[in-house]
Amino acid sequence: MNLLSNSIFWQLVSRSIRTDYLENLTGFAWLILQPLLLLAVYAFVFTTIFKARIPDADLVGFVPYLAIAFWPWTAFSEAVLKGSNTVVANAALIGKVAFPSELLPLSMVAATFLMHLVGYGAVLIVLQITGIDIHWSGVLMAIPVLGLLCLFACGFTLFTSALQVFVRDVAQILPPLMTFWFFTTPILYSLSILPQGMAAWLKWNPMSWFVNRLRSLILFGDYQPSWTDLVLPLLCIAVFWLGLRFFRRFSGHFEDFL
Repeated sequence: MNLLSNSIFWQLVSRSIRTDYLENLTGFAWLILQPLLLLAVYAFVFTTIFKARIPDADLVGFVPYLAIAFWPWTAFSEAVLKGSNTVVANAALIGKVAFPSELLPLSMVAATFLMHLVGYGAVLIVLQITGIDIHWSGVLMAIPVLGLLCLFACGFTLFTSALQVFVRDVAQILPPLMTFWFFTTPILYSLSILPQGMAAWLKWNPMSWFVNRLRSLILFGDYQPSWTDLVLPLLCIAVFWLGLRFFRRFSGHFEDFL
């Protein structure tokens, strides 16, 4: 990325943050309140109504176990859903302003993750205040994990944002797809409580590694590496590279379909 592209990228990031979060108080407040309310709903339903018990969460409690995974998922899901619409939403710029069009989805993903990191930090502080033992050295080690999650979101969003230019139904398909992805990721449950065959299949879900790694680092202070710690970074790089190749391959035809 040259200096001009870098400048445009950060201008787009700044614009997204101002538009979605900083230009009105409710936008910034809901950045923190909405996931907290959803977290409270899930916690009430699963702990009070269904009285869910997760063996892996016995030492820390269900709410912290859920919170550590729920917030990064929210950032990922929102980044993908918002980023996928950026090319279509900025049709007036395509072909009229000379800049790399991939900066549109990339800047939206970056802005979404930056703002959700603020909310994630607030959640960790609240958990610590309420008596949960947060491993702050693990929080520092979790930053590269969140960086990889952002890279994975960028690759996925590059693909979907380009595809949506030609297949407008992508905008309707993505929300239920993300809901399905949410429930096939061990956020509300642990893989240890699933039948062995199903758990084996869900381990292939990349998001399973992210939520389990974040829990291990932040809640349990488990810093031991595993073979998946080598595979997932390579997968994220591959997804980003393929997404970028796909986007650039078809970006020359965007103007004809917008």
